[in-house]
Amino acid sequence: MKLGYTRKLTILGILFVSLSPSFLANIVHAQQKGFGTALVDNLGPFLVPFIILILAGFTLMIYNGIAIRKKAFVKDDVVQPIMQELQNLNVEGAIALCEQYKLPVTSVLKGGLARIQDDELDIESIEKGLEETSGLELAKPFTWINLLNTVGSIAPMVGLLGTVTGMIGAFQVLQSSGMGGESSQKMAGNIGSALWTTAAGLVVAIPTLISYFIYKTKFGTIVAEVNRVAGEMVFTLVRAARGGFAEGEEAGEEYYEEEVAPAEGIPAPEAPPAPPPA
Repeated sequence: MKLGYTRKLTILGILFVSLSPSFLANIVHAQQKGFGTALVDNLGPFLVPFIILILAGFTLMIYNGIAIRKKAFVKDDVVQPIMQELQNLNVEGAIALCEQYKLPVTSVLKGGLARIQDDELDIESIEKGLEETSGLELAKPFTWINLLNTVGSIAPMVGLLGTVTGMIGAFQVLQSSGMGGESSQKMAGNIGSALWTTAAGLVVAIPTLISYFIYKTKFGTIVAEVNRVAGEMVFTLVRAARGGFAEGEEAGEEYYEEEVAPAEGIPAPEAPPAPPPA
């Protein structure tokens, strides 16, 4: 057990050194002043962009951690009453419940139920409405997840720009003054600044990209659950229209006789014939 813990620390140390090339080159200076202070002192004109990226990254991580939850999209105690209304073929009641509970899943269900016109059950039209509404409702939260990927991609590019700028400055000093004395100190300072910007880019990019993949996977599971509920709604409508959820035979007969006209009613291939008028 102790050996496993030591190995973990060793691996983390190797990863930290490999991901921060400036760490070994500046370890003496880091002992004299803190890592954060040294980072701020060496970033120069790139300090402001990195501050903006850090604030944006952590804000997005906190926001997505709060927003990307299953209960924020689907709640069983909200879905079940809607399904109960659909089992009773009360489409208006189901729409009213969707409007009462403001959730992405209720908006998706409402988009499908809105396609039912004049008691006509057109499965293709309902599924099209569910698909269109689902695309709109689920695209909004994913935008905030995708911004994490944007921040994580921009940060290394800014660090690379700082690295290139520092190396250009170092070679300019070497070209104009040669090696030795004060010129060597200036060249070393430019190279150090270049490595610090690289480290800053990685410090911002690594946690934001890890968070991006975590929230993306979590959101994919939530989308699958919303699609499952939408499919269950279609199945419930079709089965209820065929009398599958009626408590007795009279309930199914009453629906087909009074609410659905023979010419334009809900298709019910297996529905029992209406009784002859008295």
